[in-house]
Amino acid sequence: MKESINRREFLKTLGVGSVYVLARSILPLGSVESILKVTQFSEPSASGKRWGMVIDVGACIGCRQCTYACKVENNIPNSPSPMQWIETFEMDQNEPITRLNSVPPSNSRIDYTDSPILGKWYLPTQCLHCEDPPCVKLCPTGATFKSADGIVEMNYDKCIGCRQCMAACPYNARSFNWGKAQIPEADVNPLVPVRPIGVVEKCTFCQHRVREGRLPACVEACPVGARHFGDLNDPESPPSRLLDTYISSALLEEMGTHPKLLYITSGKKWFEPEEA
Repeated sequence: MKESINRREFLKTLGVGSVYVLARSILPLGSVESILKVTQFSEPSASGKRWGMVIDVGACIGCRQCTYACKVENNIPNSPSPMQWIETFEMDQNEPITRLNSVPPSNSRIDYTDSPILGKWYLPTQCLHCEDPPCVKLCPTGATFKSADGIVEMNYDKCIGCRQCMAACPYNARSFNWGKAQIPEADVNPLVPVRPIGVVEKCTFCQHRVREGRLPACVEACPVGARHFGDLNDPESPPSRLLDTYISSALLEEMGTHPKLLYITSGKKWFEPEEA
């Protein structure tokens, strides 16, 4: 069955010159020449892979280096409005993951300036790349889909901005692009498309890196080794070994989405004064 015309097909009908003009209007400060050549997706990994992540909240210090690395790697602009694919919440020590019944969690802060703080622990959240993603079920155009290696992806050409995927996601892991991305040309990563106005975006597990055998930017940037990424089908991968060693938790497990981002605690989650 032939699909209705999508954004890419429409641009092709305009001709190369018109595409350039349109892209320049959308990306006033971006590297249009390189972005136009970027493929929206990288090829899925070899069959049998199932990518996932484990975050050790006992190690996380709330520094948010993961957030900053993600923004740089994935062309996430600060203007016209701040956006980030990774949020880190400052939690009270008496609020375990297993009792969280909302995202963002209740009694938490995201606007803290100092970390770590005594009596607090830190909970990073992002797209959980669910095995049974409700966002995929509700998307009317197939713009969001789960690839063969388990990464939940976005086809920005097909996204019509209806935001049904945002309504479906119980983790508030998706953001709507309200304005033109303003990124200095020198800062644009040519491996990642700059998103146009009117589409939804989210964490991609840095698919362009993973499918070249590299780690997601957030994993590389973590100064305390709290993030662990790998093939969940490989019993020797870092996340698989951790899941075999520690009790793991998932956000809103009762939703039945079966996230591929899980949490462990290798020690105390909160920071206490050292004994004299």
